[in-house]
Amino acid sequence: MRTFSKSLVLVASMSLAGTAWGYMIGGVDVGDVDPLAAETNDLNSLGFCGSGSSESVESCWINNVLGTDTTYGVKEEDVSYEFVDGSSSIIGFGLDSPTEYFMIKNSTWWGLFENNESLDWAVIDSALVSAGFNLPDGEELIISHVAPIGDTVTVPEPGTLALLGLGLFAIGLKGRWARKQT
Repeated sequence: MRTFSKSLVLVASMSLAGTAWGYMIGGVDVGDVDPLAAETNDLNSLGFCGSGSSESVESCWINNVLGTDTTYGVKEEDVSYEFVDGSSSIIGFGLDSPTEYFMIKNSTWWGLFENNESLDWAVIDSALVSAGFNLPDGEELIISHVAPIGDTVTVPEPGTLALLGLGLFAIGLKGRWARKQT
């Protein structure tokens, strides 16, 4: 019984601390770096999608990458980002629509990222400069637009996880207190 109680306290503690494991921007946990799923300088590299860089051409390239039809969300332009605390290459910005993937267009480069950490944040390593990001003045990353890709995902409230952890912690303490009374 004692092992169960210790395990319960450990699980509860991990649940309470779980929201502090990602990168931070101004005290906000934005998750970890979202992996780059694909990148291109040519939207027709995986099959003919058309000319230019319209939403339909970008969506065609994304569908070719993922091998399935996806939903191209509302494009966000003039995206404002911030460097994560203590980093000079990892940036983050909020997403209006939390989705499974997001696409970033930067000059003549497109990147498709899998959004698998904090779904309402995009977190990327801007050291992808060698992969084609355009840094005209050497420091300022220019993002033409961002588009959420796929179905909108419901993001659980961080408070829900904390409440679960607190409840488990309280159950563990109650069991410990009951043993001391006997």
